[in-house]
Order: sequence, then structure tokens, then C-alpha cells
Amino acid sequence: MPRMVDELAARFAQRPTWRLSTLAHRSHQLLAAAFAERGRRGHDFRVLAALDEFGELHQAAIGRHAGLDPSDVTQTVRDLEAAGDLTRRPSSDDRRRMVIAITPAGRRTLEELDAAIDEAEAALFAPLSEPQRGRLRTTLAALTDARDLP
Repeated sequence: MPRMVDELAARFAQRPTWRLSTLAHRSHQLLAAAFAERGRRGHDFRVLAALDEFGELHQAAIGRHAGLDPSDVTQTVRDLEAAGDLTRRPSSDDRRRMVIAITPAGRRTLEELDAAIDEAEAALFAPLSEPQRGRLRTTLAALTDARDLP
């Protein structure tokens, strides 16, 4: 059975931008499925990871550290609080602002989501040897570090 790329016009199918776009789409599908199996979303991972790395934060800071729109942060924080993965309390500096912190349950959830990402990456990169995966990580880091990307 021919591979999909073999049936496409080479003029675009061989272009790195098209291949990156195709892989990004497949990566998103794999991640979304792995998160959904656990009843979670990518935003959950990003918010929990930001809180785990930076400690207690206000919602605006979560958005900056997680690369999320404020409206996405608001809903995600509500969902994670309802699940027991984080807590909110009024700031001692400004009682109108809420300080958000990850809970022990949230850290366990974060570990589960790390495992979900590991599974998705294993599926996506299965055709590559370990040295090839290392070179890909290095190349992707060089590309993203050289650009103003979220």
C-alpha cells in the first residue's frame, strides 16, 4: 500500500514546511488522544507545568508561562480546581487577585500527563533511531530558539 506522501505532488510534498505542518498536525492528534484517554486536555498540562515550575502564580502570570490566552487560563483553572489539581486563594497584596497553586493531586496529574506525552512522542517518532531523535531535538531547538515563537 503506498504511503500518503507518495501520492502527493512532489512540488509541495517534499517541502520541509509542508512536512513540518503535517507532523505538527499528527503530533496534535496523538497528544489530544493521549490526554483525552485520561480525561484531560493540553491546556491542563501547560497550566500544571507552569505552576509546578514557577510556584504560586496569578492568572496573568500563568498565561505568560503557559503560552495561553487569558480566557483559556480562566476556564482551565476552573476545571483544574474542580478536579482538585490546584487551589486558589486571595493574594495578600491585592485581595481582588487570586493566587493559584498546584496541589499534590495536581503533581500526580502532571506526572500522568508527562506519561501521555511520552506515549504520543514514542508513536510519532517510532520510525527514528535514538540518534536520529537526538538530532531532531537539537534541530527543533535551534529553529525555535532562533525565532520569536510562543
